[in-house]
Amino acid sequence: MRPLPALRSLLFVPGNREEFLPKAAAAGADAIVLDLEDSVPLPGKQVARAHVAAELARRGDRLTFIRINHPSCGTLDADLTVLAAHSAQCVMLPKVACVQDVDEVDARLSTFEREKGLERDSIAILVVIETAVGLRNVFEILHSRSRIRGVGLASAEEGDLMLDIGGKWTPGGEALAYARGKLVCDARAAGVHWLIDGAFMNLHDSQALQTESRLARNYGFSGKVAIHPRQVSVINEVFSPTAAEIDRARKLLEALREAHAQGRGAIRVQGMMVDSANVRWAGRVLDLARSAGRIG
Repeated sequence: MRPLPALRSLLFVPGNREEFLPKAAAAGADAIVLDLEDSVPLPGKQVARAHVAAELARRGDRLTFIRINHPSCGTLDADLTVLAAHSAQCVMLPKVACVQDVDEVDARLSTFEREKGLERDSIAILVVIETAVGLRNVFEILHSRSRIRGVGLASAEEGDLMLDIGGKWTPGGEALAYARGKLVCDARAAGVHWLIDGAFMNLHDSQALQTESRLARNYGFSGKVAIHPRQVSVINEVFSPTAAEIDRARKLLEALREAHAQGRGAIRVQGMMVDSANVRWAGRVLDLARSAGRIG
């Protein structure tokens, strides 16, 4: 099974808007999400499936997400006909509230993998939490299936989760503080790879997007949804290690190597004691920096 890439930005493209694909592909997002759900009106669903199927068949060398409709809509079989015979695809499953919401999708994907000769669980699932009930059940959901490798939080202003909890969006994110913290802790405990914060709806306020992206990164999210190509560069910059972080990570690991060579365990770097948690942080920073092209 191929290693999972780091994902700082996931750019949504309505599945029925084929003309948007060239601009989306050139935006520099770490992954594209081909949407069959909310951004596609009911009369355009079948056309969207045809466009998405063609695009997935072309993109076998690059991980691509497909947001399908919730299984309760009755279109699961039709939505999954878009899948291509390769593993560079991930199903984004919206409105997940309990383990049972994943069962049918998981079973269909297992059958598809067997029929196409793909390794079991090679097609990943990223679940999206959009309700208070879903938030309550995050750990159980993520821990239920090995193909679940990511989770997204519907943190958008006036989005489903905000309406469900009865909160009010603010730049400081007060209403979603518990939701973000709980989702990150549950996701880390479950061992999933991608933790994705939701969309920022104001397309014209790059400064506010930067502020919210930093907030999400500080909570522990690894990336954020983009709903327009102009948002991608801001999100990528925030979720990439800074020059100062890269420098500190390198110095920390070098100091540790020197200490071990001298038979010392406890060391200080830039005035701070270093332990195994710091080493893990440094490794994570440098891995992300390589993935982002910041270092060789």
